[in-house]
Amino acid sequence: MRSRSIYCHMIYQGSNQKHIDVRRALIQYAQTYGIKAASRKFGCSRNTVRLWLKRFKDGGASSLLDKTRAPKNIPHKLNKEIEEQIIQAREQVPCYGPKRLKWFFGIDASEGSIYRVLKEKKLLRKKRKKYQKKNDLREVKAKYRALSHHQLDVKYLFDISNYWPQMQDYNLPKYQYTIRDTKSGMIYLGFAKEVSKTNSHLFLEQYFKVLQASGIKLEEVIIQTDNGSEFGGTFRHLDRNDFVEMIQTKGAKHQYIPPGMCNANADVESIHNTIEEEFFDLENFPSKNAFMNKVSGYQLYYNLVRPNFSKKGKTPMQIIEEEQRGNINNLLQECVDLDQLFRIKYKIPKRGQHLPEFPVLALIF
Repeated sequence: MRSRSIYCHMIYQGSNQKHIDVRRALIQYAQTYGIKAASRKFGCSRNTVRLWLKRFKDGGASSLLDKTRAPKNIPHKLNKEIEEQIIQAREQVPCYGPKRLKWFFGIDASEGSIYRVLKEKKLLRKKRKKYQKKNDLREVKAKYRALSHHQLDVKYLFDISNYWPQMQDYNLPKYQYTIRDTKSGMIYLGFAKEVSKTNSHLFLEQYFKVLQASGIKLEEVIIQTDNGSEFGGTFRHLDRNDFVEMIQTKGAKHQYIPPGMCNANADVESIHNTIEEEFFDLENFPSKNAFMNKVSGYQLYYNLVRPNFSKKGKTPMQIIEEEQRGNINNLLQECVDLDQLFRIKYKIPKRGQHLPEFPVLALIF
């Protein structure tokens, strides 16, 4: 480094202590060899040397510190009354930002000025990370009772590369109906070849029978769904919603997630991804019976054996047992074949259709 750049290098890169040390050396050199020699030695103007000599003479070593360059008079600076108004408004409604504070409280200041006051007074809320929000939700969900709050959704199976060819060859189900208990993570699965409100009814009726057989009162049960048509979501504005009505007649409660908030059903959505990776991407199904047997086996494995590390490494049944909720043996059911259940309930033959006898043929014979 050349000697003439010493002072500039100190100004732009040095710390405050470095500033003091260099200025002290500059003053000592100027007092010994003169102003012009110090100017050449430290690579600065003679006026700079005179400035620091005068300041040192008037104020001593403390005068070598950097002085603020802020203007002494700021005509547009907020007065104390407006600052107090901003602080009081923020304390009253901590969730409001500058725009809402200005609008609701009629603050006579720009949004930038309001933000600056909030920042200076350390009234800004620190933005939480995604993992922090997830941890908060886990604490909320951990307060639920097991088998009290459930999420219901439908998974489309025909977009799974390993499953689709088998689905085509062996006429396997295209849709998976899933209920997941929010607290324990227990799953209950049903399969069908179409998405319909009728299948949703049948599936829920079977699940309610399982809960009742296990000793769970349906008055304590909440079923949460998205706004899909299979759950009556398109009829929410009407007085009569037969899907919700069916749940209520059983004694349970129903709630829709807010529109546009798919993450409100995150528990059941996450299990869809898990089942796809752990089951559908790995297994082969030579027939419909083989499919139902294997998927029922996976359901038992998930509920009884597989630890859930987001729930402290416990299985769903361990959580249910800890709360002593219901008869565990009655909860361990096979998956539901909704197509077969539909045929049995409505007495529809497996193939063909019933045709009435023609009157003319009856007269002839």
